[in-house]
Amino acid sequence: MTAWDPAFLATPPLTEGEDRLPPSHKLFALRTLPLGEIKAVGFDMDHTLARYKSPEIDELAFKKAARLLVRDRGYSPWLLEIDFDPDFAVRGLVLDGLRGNLLKLNRERQVVRACHGSRAMTRAEMEAVYGRRRLSTAAKGFRNIDTLFEIPESHLYARLVDGLDQGILKAGNYLELFQDVRWAIDTAHRNGEMKAEILQHRDFFIPHDPQLALALDRLKRSDKKLFLLTNSDWTFTDGVLGHLLNGQDEARPHWLGYFDLVVVSSRKPDFFLETPEPHPLEGHPRCFSGGNAPWLETLLGAQGEEVLYAGDHIYGDVLRSKKNASWRTLLLVPELERELRLLEAKALDLRELYRLETARRRTLRRASVLQDQLRRNRARRHVLGQRLSSEAMQALDQEATQLAASAETLQRRAEVQFLELEDLRRSVEAAFNPTWGPMFRDRDELTRFADQIQQFACAYTGRIGNLYMYDPLSTVYAPLPVLPHERRL
Repeated sequence: MTAWDPAFLATPPLTEGEDRLPPSHKLFALRTLPLGEIKAVGFDMDHTLARYKSPEIDELAFKKAARLLVRDRGYSPWLLEIDFDPDFAVRGLVLDGLRGNLLKLNRERQVVRACHGSRAMTRAEMEAVYGRRRLSTAAKGFRNIDTLFEIPESHLYARLVDGLDQGILKAGNYLELFQDVRWAIDTAHRNGEMKAEILQHRDFFIPHDPQLALALDRLKRSDKKLFLLTNSDWTFTDGVLGHLLNGQDEARPHWLGYFDLVVVSSRKPDFFLETPEPHPLEGHPRCFSGGNAPWLETLLGAQGEEVLYAGDHIYGDVLRSKKNASWRTLLLVPELERELRLLEAKALDLRELYRLETARRRTLRRASVLQDQLRRNRARRHVLGQRLSSEAMQALDQEATQLAASAETLQRRAEVQFLELEDLRRSVEAAFNPTWGPMFRDRDELTRFADQIQQFACAYTGRIGNLYMYDPLSTVYAPLPVLPHERRL
């Protein structure tokens, strides 16, 4: 059976609507996405069309970068003995290369969690260094960990900081370590060794998604123009997509048959900021190296919101394509599937967290009312003073005593509720990541990563294959926006 077999189109998810889809197969719209108005759909390759096996791909980058530091920069062989920890870093963090710290920020860009090297910092340590001010991550020494490629970089830097603090390494400062790690990771990706190993063992590093070819085919048959826009070079792109798509459909034996236009070595985000000339690839019609967004739109016959682009990089793929080209955007979040599983597994605990927090806030509001009444009582006694009879003053004093006692009782109850809440919260957040908690929130706040998704992505999902579940001419609706004062309407 091939993607052309109409039996594929009779699957229940396609006929019963997206509400019947399991969460892991959904597109989560932040802005209503009218797929019927889309003329061209584009895709990044790495961590988008191709989902690399994790943590194996991260460990490969970590080990190769460590070897480069030892071989070419004279670092201690101690570095080669370190094992990669796949749970140490998550996407959305910020690396502070000046101070040797890794940071989790809330939507206000305030530090809510931090590690110095691989050691978790206390609240007092974070306050001493960063206070509660908004951080500008564009300042010198900061690096946003926005892609999955940067996860091994974060762990390697943290372990180098450990080595410097312990006297094992002889670097001048944390910034020098930061710069060396950037060089090593970039070199590991660019010198060809890592790509060659991935292609040599592509069955191990690049798992198949059985719905990928079906999703692309369904879009093609709906008269969408499909294009590939990747920073990877031609050789690596051909090897990866050949592994994923060749032979998946009798009508399209070669992966190029799925795409109307292919752009490799695109230099995103500069692709959306500059206008370099594209270079045709000899022997491959409709394939180019480099180029720019206006040129691409001309070839596609689509522009602005008629183009939907899917990628995993919040800055290079989503922010720039939206702000500079006005394209609609689909952010790929491969980690989403795990987060959804944990949300389901912890559903009872999460409901209990909500109940406890609601009860605590109600208790604090009641205590606040009593404290306000107590202040008014004392003010009345002070202002009226000598004009009150002894009986009236005694009554006010008795009322004040009762108000103070009741308020104190409620405060103690709120403290007990807080401790119970914190114990449960720590347990729930540790299930997501023992150091950083969930990717999308911290306590009651959205994270910087979640805020960026809300600002720049039209929708997000876990894998490209999920597009197969949607009619390419339908509309994916975002939740209706509701302000607090509208909730009772």
